[in-house]
Amino acid sequence: MTEYMLNNKFNDPFNKVQFGVSIGERNQLEEFSKVLRSGAKMVEIDVASVYGFEGEQGNSADTLGKTEREAIANLAKTNDVDLSVHAPWAINFSGIEPQSKAKSEVYGHLVEKEVGTALEFADDISKKMGRQNMPVIFHASSDHLSDPDKSLVYSVYDETESKVIQIPKQEIELGIDKDKVSDPEERKRIAMQKFKSIYGESFYKKVFENKDNNRLGFVSDDGKVILNPEGALEFYKKSKSQQLNQEMANLNISLRNLEYQKTDLLVKMSAAKAQSDKKEIDNIQRALESIENMAKDLNQRNSELEIEEKTLDNRFVPYDKKAPELAAQGIVKAAMFSYNNTESKPMILVENPMSPEMSLSNPKDTAETVRIAREEFAKELHEKQHLSLKEAEKISSDIIGINLDIGHINVFKSYINPKTGQPYSDKDIVEMAKATEDYLKRYHLNDNMGNKDSHLPLGQGNAPIKEVYDAMMEKGLDVPAIMEVFGGLGGLEAGSVQSLQYMGAPLYGNTPYVSLPSYLGQPYSSIVGDYSSYSNFGLKQDMFSYGGFSGIFPAVGGGYMDNRGNSGFSGAPMV
Repeated sequence: MTEYMLNNKFNDPFNKVQFGVSIGERNQLEEFSKVLRSGAKMVEIDVASVYGFEGEQGNSADTLGKTEREAIANLAKTNDVDLSVHAPWAINFSGIEPQSKAKSEVYGHLVEKEVGTALEFADDISKKMGRQNMPVIFHASSDHLSDPDKSLVYSVYDETESKVIQIPKQEIELGIDKDKVSDPEERKRIAMQKFKSIYGESFYKKVFENKDNNRLGFVSDDGKVILNPEGALEFYKKSKSQQLNQEMANLNISLRNLEYQKTDLLVKMSAAKAQSDKKEIDNIQRALESIENMAKDLNQRNSELEIEEKTLDNRFVPYDKKAPELAAQGIVKAAMFSYNNTESKPMILVENPMSPEMSLSNPKDTAETVRIAREEFAKELHEKQHLSLKEAEKISSDIIGINLDIGHINVFKSYINPKTGQPYSDKDIVEMAKATEDYLKRYHLNDNMGNKDSHLPLGQGNAPIKEVYDAMMEKGLDVPAIMEVFGGLGGLEAGSVQSLQYMGAPLYGNTPYVSLPSYLGQPYSSIVGDYSSYSNFGLKQDMFSYGGFSGIFPAVGGGYMDNRGNSGFSGAPMV
């Protein structure tokens, strides 16, 4: 466990370090009232989790009408609480629908609707509070289209079809009979010769003789060619090229047949003219026009195929490189909606997603996304709103930023760092976090064991929260932080208290850090633990097959609701 003691800054645990608490996506008003008793001066209201679960659409902001919004605003204003909003995490700013992996106009409209609903919710509360630029937190993506381990899968963006293709490693069976060729080395030699004869020498060299010894494949002892994901992409492009060439060959055959038909019709035309057969002449003329139109269409398609074949190498872009550009387009739309369609102009804060398998989960990619979005948004303000470039850049910087979730980065520990060949370390996590320093406006703080986004109270996992915090403080970045610590026994309120106690808040004096008593001492605690990996019990995996502690009976102290609004425990993680 990590000893935090963040520079002994907890003389006032909430005000001094600007710490706050995130409340659930159901019963927000009730949960808000509870959190106020803890003394929190920052609260994040989650409207996140209805859309994206079990076929439901829409977010819980839709269920909070004028009365609830006014009540939240009045509570916040009366108690001098700094509010923020967590928007639906299942939004994909790229416009790529996670299931189909393709851009979809329908999905794009759905994303815009969800973004608008969250921003309008923040705006309604902001207007009642008389404040500007309330932070609204959006995950940069919700897909599973990234590839932290490129030895397993390689995600590429098809520029022609506007979709993501995920390519795993591939085996090519070449029909080598092991009974006839018993020597493994001989089988390999025969397999390589056969591969060259089938796929050509240039592709053979690309696979087995790539520069810097970066081979895309190898031959196994049983005579199969094993391509790594990058090699499988080259094979995919090779197959695509063969398909294109085959289609062009078929088109040429069709064009030749049309020429033969045209020649035959011209002969018949001569005969019809000689006999002055007007009806036959008209029929042949229509047939010739039809052939000309078909030939025109075939020639046009042939030209398209030739261009497609020539540009095949540039058609498939690594998705990690394409995702920031695509997501930035959606962020600019959200920022423009905030600027043009709300009075209070809420901030768009982009959060690194919760799994390394999601695109833009690496903070450097999140930062690149925000860099592009700020640049493009300023450009639009300058050109369409006729603002000076300096003023446009200032507004863009004010409205678009990053919300860094340290727990999310910690999950990278389950993967190998390609730079070191070792699992990601605390030092790696800190360095990754530093990529956001130019855009950082808020933190999410929670802990986990590096295997999944379990949202444990601080100190119950191995996330280097203090190290990240201190590294950012050294750069002069003292930004507000929201604790999302509902993933252990006792739920949100117990998790918040335990987190402050563990970090050495003087509020608790010299009381030794213990987990279970602090939970049981919370009269409003709920026994929840969605996606828990409860480290205090020495466990890296969940105690229960379903949802950690979420299966415990509500009478023990439950206060949360499931993702359908039923009384009980949360059925979906708040993220």
